[in-house]
Amino acid sequence: MGYYSEFINNQLDLWEEARKNYAALGKTQRRAMTCGDMTVGIQFNPARIRSTSANVSADAIKRRECFLCAENRPKEQIALPIAGRFELLINPYPIFPVHFTIASLNHEPQSGMPDEMMVLAEELPGLTIFFNGAKAGASAPDHLHLQAVATHELPLMKFVEEHHIGSEEGVKRSDELSDNFPFLFYSAVIAPTDEGMKQLRWMMSQCGVDEEGRKDYGKVNSFFWISENDGKLRVVVIPRKSHRPKCYSLPEEERKMVSPGAVDMAGILITPREDDYLSLTESDVKEIYKDVAYSPKDDVK
Repeated sequence: MGYYSEFINNQLDLWEEARKNYAALGKTQRRAMTCGDMTVGIQFNPARIRSTSANVSADAIKRRECFLCAENRPKEQIALPIAGRFELLINPYPIFPVHFTIASLNHEPQSGMPDEMMVLAEELPGLTIFFNGAKAGASAPDHLHLQAVATHELPLMKFVEEHHIGSEEGVKRSDELSDNFPFLFYSAVIAPTDEGMKQLRWMMSQCGVDEEGRKDYGKVNSFFWISENDGKLRVVVIPRKSHRPKCYSLPEEERKMVSPGAVDMAGILITPREDDYLSLTESDVKEIYKDVAYSPKDDVK
């Protein structure tokens, strides 16, 4: 992680707000719980309130400046070119000590997983590249972007590598890996062959569906990484039913401010309010996943 550390340290030397937010990570609280066969870390992280509570309605997006466009970013923010049409930026509101945003050079919508995810996984070893669909956690659905964090930080990636071994190339459903996982996902070990590329294209076509049963490419979270154990390209795709769980919209005395994006689905559930951090139960977490993702036995068309 030397390269990443150097970039992050150089950036934080210049940017006071980001420096304070990274320093505050040392004070975040986390507690663990089991949710079926999944280990979930509940993280109390007040700095993430902007993302958790983001208004992503079409009207709100039109009214605000895009914070990922170069002309609207803080003058202190450094950008490194990567994968041709993207820029690597540190995320100023981090969940982990290594947390990057990878923004398109162009202001284009978050309409689907970009082909460059595989290239980015190869260019950023040790990191998992993830995509929040426009209706599945993206706080800037109007500007194509990805994020990257250290693979070892994400419980789902550890689970997948333990249960879908690298020699078993191809695609598996979560119910093939566990009888007691809280939601449906697809896991793939991709070989550099024609068949592997066919499987990769199939994975990148998966998503949730709209009210009429048509594919909705905004309803998906996906993860790409190169396994440090065997050097294989790994892909996980989670079709999503909705952006936010029912508890997000309850009256204040019953409300849980949890708005799952890819990190939450990967086993680190972010709570920007301390009351939610302290009160969430295993039953609550299972209900949250049930609201936003499909059952392991569902057949998503």
